[in-house]
Amino acid sequence: MWIEEITPGETVTLIATFQQERLEFTTTVQESYEKKHIILTDVITKDDKVLTFHAKGLLVNLMTKPKDKAPQVFKNVAIRLMKKQDGSLCYSITTLAESKDFNRREAFRCYIGIPTSVQGGGNKAAYDAVIKDVSISGFSIICSADVEFRENQVLHVLLNDRIEELAENYSFHLYGIIVRIEELDNGNIVYGCRLNTRVNGIDAYIMKKERMRLKKTNGGVS
Repeated sequence: MWIEEITPGETVTLIATFQQERLEFTTTVQESYEKKHIILTDVITKDDKVLTFHAKGLLVNLMTKPKDKAPQVFKNVAIRLMKKQDGSLCYSITTLAESKDFNRREAFRCYIGIPTSVQGGGNKAAYDAVIKDVSISGFSIICSADVEFRENQVLHVLLNDRIEELAENYSFHLYGIIVRIEELDNGNIVYGCRLNTRVNGIDAYIMKKERMRLKKTNGGVS
């Protein structure tokens, strides 16, 4: 599809990559211009400042989820901050290339490292595990070698977390199908899972979690 086929009112995700770090931001399409291959979207703010996406070396992909096809991604879009006639700000986003099917393995994975319990399929027994990471499309857990699951088995874990800097609590039920099994050097097993359904709010949680991590890495400067 072409970028101008994204209709006003749709929510899109901007996937920004900078110096091996990835962040995801959601915004809403305001207008589209067929002849110019341009869409206008709402701006994204951070700490009351509008993000400009102008850093040298920054690459931004745009992801959309059409109803009649797989999620689509537009690679390396150009984003310009502009002021409309009414004085409001918006992004002008353009690309001359068609979209490609979104590879879910490209979804940014946010490190979690939180203990949890896991249940497999219809088995009500719960086993200790650690949530290794999570993305908008999947998650992975680490279990001891005594816990055995199989590929394509459905796992259920509960992610409970608190972002202290924001005084915000989060709780998500994650249901995923095992698509990857990996043995670690210490004998523990990593199970990589693809989410069965979209988890409401997980994208905002990941964005805030990663923002706080980067802030700590930068010595408290966001």
